[in-house]
Amino acid sequence: MSFRIDPRLPLTGEVRRILADEIGKALGQLETARDKPEQGLHKCRKRLKGVRALLRLVRSGDEPFCQTENECYKQVSALLAGPREATALIETIDRLGSAFPDETAAGMELVLAQHQPLADGI
Repeated sequence: MSFRIDPRLPLTGEVRRILADEIGKALGQLETARDKPEQGLHKCRKRLKGVRALLRLVRSGDEPFCQTENECYKQVSALLAGPREATALIETIDRLGSAFPDETAAGMELVLAQHQPLADGI
């Protein structure tokens, strides 16, 4: 993910534009997560990571603001981590179960039962 800053325009306006665009895209990924959590959550967290990187890049301009915003997006990303990890684990188990049906049948049901409530909470 890369950002394009127009050097002819004020930096503050360009940063605001990029942040608004990226946050909008992150919210869109949350909408995607309703139907496809495995894709939506991962992409949303990637967008938030990019937002935080941009805030760190420009933090010398307004340290308190950037620090507050960075912490906010860090907390949102942390809230999404548990469901994302549970979904990724279920996907991995499904793939392993398909690849090695005889070896994984017994243990797979137990692990799925333990982690399914986390993924359902999305």
